[in-house]
Amino acid sequence: MTRDDVPSIPRRLNDPPRMFWWDLDLALLVLALTLLGMIAGYFVTGAALGLLAGAGYTMAKSGKHPAYALHLVYWYLPERIVKLKRTPPSHLRELIG
Repeated sequence: MTRDDVPSIPRRLNDPPRMFWWDLDLALLVLALTLLGMIAGYFVTGAALGLLAGAGYTMAKSGKHPAYALHLVYWYLPERIVKLKRTPPSHLRELIG
């Protein structure tokens, strides 16, 4: 077995999940836009928009926390959509204490 045949093993348990060579959130964004383009009958346009959106998301995410997308979901989506168990609602700015 050569060195190239050995699968990559995450070094730490905290490593973010990956799909191919991309982080999972980036890969899902690109694949979702490509799928929407395929459903609409414009596969190449959807794939191009997916790659452009992925590049933009990568630039927006660079230098930030690995869970940056989860932070955006928490702050900008309503509580009815994202109900987290251990955190207060994002619209409550003053807590007791």
